[in-house]
Amino acid sequence: MKKYMIYFLLLANLFLLTGCWDSEENARMLYLHGVGLDYKDGQFYFYMQLVSFANVARSEQINQDMMQSEVGLSTGRTVDEAIAKMIRSVDEKIFFGHLTFLVFGEELLKQEEKLNEVLNSFSRYINTRYQTWIYATNEPLEQFFLETPLLQKAITLTKLANPLNSYEQDSFIEPMNVRKLIIHLNEPNHLVKIPYVRVKHNWNTVSGPDTTFHIEGVALVTPKEFKGYLIKDDANGLQFMTNESITGYVTTKIGDADFTFTIKNMKRKITPIVKGTDVKFQIDISADALVSSYNINVSEDAIAKAVEKGIEKAVTETYKKGLEKNCDVYRLSESLYRKNVKVWKKLENQGVIPLTEDSIDVQVTVQKVKSGRTIYKNTLKKPD
Repeated sequence: MKKYMIYFLLLANLFLLTGCWDSEENARMLYLHGVGLDYKDGQFYFYMQLVSFANVARSEQINQDMMQSEVGLSTGRTVDEAIAKMIRSVDEKIFFGHLTFLVFGEELLKQEEKLNEVLNSFSRYINTRYQTWIYATNEPLEQFFLETPLLQKAITLTKLANPLNSYEQDSFIEPMNVRKLIIHLNEPNHLVKIPYVRVKHNWNTVSGPDTTFHIEGVALVTPKEFKGYLIKDDANGLQFMTNESITGYVTTKIGDADFTFTIKNMKRKITPIVKGTDVKFQIDISADALVSSYNINVSEDAIAKAVEKGIEKAVTETYKKGLEKNCDVYRLSESLYRKNVKVWKKLENQGVIPLTEDSIDVQVTVQKVKSGRTIYKNTLKKPD
């Protein structure tokens, strides 16, 4: 009897085991990689990039004749309506778990509450992730989903899909993901700096011009308003005001000669100095300077002082450009909020405290100057 009971229990367990009845075949799914969103004439414009993984993680030469991606466009009065229309136009199930980046058009950012509607739709979808990268642009969106990386590498390796790779060599603009965007918009000073991206045709091949993506600055956005852009030189100071920076660059003068220095090991500290209702901010920045080229004989002390002056100038000018747009680009209001909330409550208006050009005092210290030499001389000597 005991023997039959064991057989019965084993047989019963077969009906309790999970199976693969609800599994999805990889070949029967379409993989979403990038999304572009804009808002015009009362309609959301939704661009969807579907990618093929046939050229991903291959050690041999990529098949150039194989199509790497397709881009679809749909419109709708709501984001969900536009997505639903797109789903109706495809042959297979769309998998949202590989969504890597979102590109927002300028008109969308200008519309109050539309950005919030977009974030609600994507953040509540079960397969999307908060690590999705965010960009802004004022150029046509479709081009950002058709271009491939240099040397025709897999389309999943573009700067938009993997910004951290190139960020190690040039930390001009800190990458922004959905998680950081939500935090910055929800907490004082309620301002987010979204990387501003453009398409440029500054590379050439035997077949003709090749296009690349350029991060040229930031778009300044609040929950209710689009403040504009800080682009190129106007945004130079941002790279020195985040502890996430790995490599920065500063061009400055020593005498009549121009020098470009590589900046490493950057650290910044913001200290609110409160006197009654008057608040100023002490900004301390420390860094190492790497010398790669020079055309005059120069001492280490001269290099350190020039770099300190160049960084201070970049930080100050970016701060002033932000004030012109009524923006606290360094989130000084948040610094006061964290360290002296009582004073912050007395001064704040919608999460932002009043700031002037005299509200900051920037102190820069170059800890080390590196080049492999203690005295800097030209490689080539001038003939007598």
